[in-house]
Amino acid sequence: MQRLISRSTGRDLLRCRRCGSEFPEGRATTDGWHYACPTDDCDSTGIGDGLKRLD
Repeated sequence: MQRLISRSTGRDLLRCRRCGSEFPEGRATTDGWHYACPTDDCDSTGIGDGLKRLD
């Protein structure tokens, strides 16, 4: 249960630099290697480029 709580905060939380959406890392990837903003009308990709980890 503790792991589920930590998935929504800390290192696993991302923010899109283009549209400003915040979401858990798991919503932004299907394979663990490639990341994209899950917002329908946003095409931002890549951690560090289009997506930023929240501290």
